[in-house]
Amino acid sequence: MRAIVCDDFEECRVADVPTPEPAAGELLLAVKRVQLSITECQLYHGAAVVHYESVRDRLAAGDGLLFGHEFCAEVAEVGDDVHEFAVGDRVYAAGKLACNECTYCEAGYTHFCKAKATIGLQTPGACAEYLTLPPGPLRRVPDGVSDAEGAALQPMASAVLCVRDAQIADGDVVVVVGAGVMGYQCGQLALQQGAGEVIAVDVNAEKVELAESQGMVGVDASAEDPVAVVDERTDGIGADVVLECVGGDQSHANEGTDPLAQAVRMLRSGGRIVQVGSIAGELTVSPRMMRSKHVQWINPLRGVVSLGPNADSGDLAAKLVADGRVDIAGCITHEVQGLDAFEEAVDITTNKAEHGAFGPAQVVVRE
Repeated sequence: MRAIVCDDFEECRVADVPTPEPAAGELLLAVKRVQLSITECQLYHGAAVVHYESVRDRLAAGDGLLFGHEFCAEVAEVGDDVHEFAVGDRVYAAGKLACNECTYCEAGYTHFCKAKATIGLQTPGACAEYLTLPPGPLRRVPDGVSDAEGAALQPMASAVLCVRDAQIADGDVVVVVGAGVMGYQCGQLALQQGAGEVIAVDVNAEKVELAESQGMVGVDASAEDPVAVVDERTDGIGADVVLECVGGDQSHANEGTDPLAQAVRMLRSGGRIVQVGSIAGELTVSPRMMRSKHVQWINPLRGVVSLGPNADSGDLAAKLVADGRVDIAGCITHEVQGLDAFEEAVDITTNKAEHGAFGPAQVVVRE
């Protein structure tokens, strides 16, 4: 099969490598589409962000089958002892690979597994024509959901958990800071959870307009002060919930103008901030201010989480898209053809504003 092989940071090639064979308890997946997360693009460029050590060590060991945990694939072969899927099923990976041996896993809390592996970082990923995976993190892509949407379902599954952990009550004023992929999805989910109003903040006017098309109140932060807007719309009370969907490099949690600090300033006393975006590096915090305002700073669950006897986060994410209750296609704006265009996809995803991209570029591996 053809696959992306990384020889070093910022060095890759398309190579012919052996097609993996599914062991007992595994599936062979034929990749249809893959999209790179911004974290994967940063890692490709050698940035010392989360999972940097894993990528560095795999490169040093000559194991360059890297990247690709957001994908849509078709089951090509079913290994022994697998009964959840059949050949021809379309699937995506809603979570990570649990070890299934630690105390957390044995207790049924696989999302807390301390040895869990990220597909494409600690294991081979979907930047290839085929990959093998156990069924644990996989969920079906329903009929009516396109391959492009299927490749974008993993962030949607995370958004489901972010909004669940936000504990939004009927009538709450909710702010999403950053109206990219996660903010766009979280804002729609918040409205479904009964929010009285969702305010979407971004410096990109087109993303603001897209959020408005789904019933959110848009705020162009390049033209007006979002903290002042929230203050005015709530008569000085502040938002009940703020989802900080920017992440990245920030210096202070509650002072200055970084997204998280703005989120704290928008929040009412006793309100909740949900840390959706992954923050790189270290943050300075003024604990006294956070305590005096009674700020609840929530880091949401990740992975595949049971929501009750009838659903888990992975299945629900796919169903919400299939039913048309949440739009994710609006952020799928760029695609490239074939694995040979891998570095073009990295460039588009890394420099979204330059290319006019709302979300990651997708690589079409096979139609």
